[in-house]
Amino acid sequence: MDRADRLLALVAELRAAAPAPVAAAELARRLRVPAATVRRDLQDLTRHGLPVRGVPGRGYALRAPGPPPLPSPVDALAGPVEEALAAAARHGRVVRIEHTGESGERTRRDVEAHGLVIAPYGVYLVGWCRMREGPRVFRVDRIAAAYPAGPHTRRRDIDELLTLLWEPPPPRPSRGPAARARVLAAFTDLYARLAELVAGTEAGGEGAAAARAVLGHLAEWTRWQVAAVRAVATGTPPQLDGDRPAFPAAFDDDLPYPVRERMIQDAMAPRSLAELGRDLHMVLRAAHRWAAGCDAGLWRRTLPDPARPGGSAPLEELLTASHGPVGHVRWHLDRLTGPDRAEPGRPGPVEHCPLRT
Repeated sequence: MDRADRLLALVAELRAAAPAPVAAAELARRLRVPAATVRRDLQDLTRHGLPVRGVPGRGYALRAPGPPPLPSPVDALAGPVEEALAAAARHGRVVRIEHTGESGERTRRDVEAHGLVIAPYGVYLVGWCRMREGPRVFRVDRIAAAYPAGPHTRRRDIDELLTLLWEPPPPRPSRGPAARARVLAAFTDLYARLAELVAGTEAGGEGAAAARAVLGHLAEWTRWQVAAVRAVATGTPPQLDGDRPAFPAAFDDDLPYPVRERMIQDAMAPRSLAELGRDLHMVLRAAHRWAAGCDAGLWRRTLPDPARPGGSAPLEELLTASHGPVGHVRWHLDRLTGPDRAEPGRPGPVEHCPLRT
């Protein structure tokens, strides 16, 4: 059973038992996976909008649904827009869209439509944006109008588009104590997964080379991601955590992703798998301590997004979204050890890292 099927089966089990709770151990038995996997899946489902609640001593249950929301003007337009996008993807056409980004900026752009993806709380257009010259995803409820603009002129690398499909949809903006608790729980989960990876990967054995490449990549990129989020939140200069190796002076230049990644891999090459894991753990631990010490006001504010110039988001999203440090680490661990892991002979997670786009 792959991960998508397992998540569907998990939701089905909870719905069948609702409103009564089901123990994690019982869910694990039915799905034939470890209880830790069930808890991780429930955490992901909750983060993406499924109303799961924990019942102390009894397990997990679905919350009773509330009344359906009244349709908004955007909802009323979504039908024809979605039909136009689906037709463009079905017939391999370029579609011209009027799109409003997270920053509120409205643009008109041509997109080579490749498909629509249904996420827990939205529908997304996946395609090649001709304005940005790269693969992009667009939330359909942010598209005010869409109409055909011509056929595709060339086939695109489907692997680049699949990278976007692998990314989780952006989390719901949230603030306050609940957001803080979710972030701290996410760090704790990453510690367990990182320890499990290092302990379960034999030096020189199957998967060791991929694990070394990913951990070296994560240690350095996460170091900078954490420093950037902390800097915009506190107004202080970026401070790099962990046991950072020496890099050539050119590393600070504006470099293409492949060149910078090659420098990272060269600098990390002398280290053992355990040393790479320890470096990443130090970076995550420093971020965890900082997040735990942030005052309540910071969790309620909207902050500049260092990964998306002109954008802004709550602190939880800056840390845990797919372009944030927690989401970035989770993405790679899913593809290194989980059901989404890369097949032998195929480009690995580092080559398809979401930060590359």
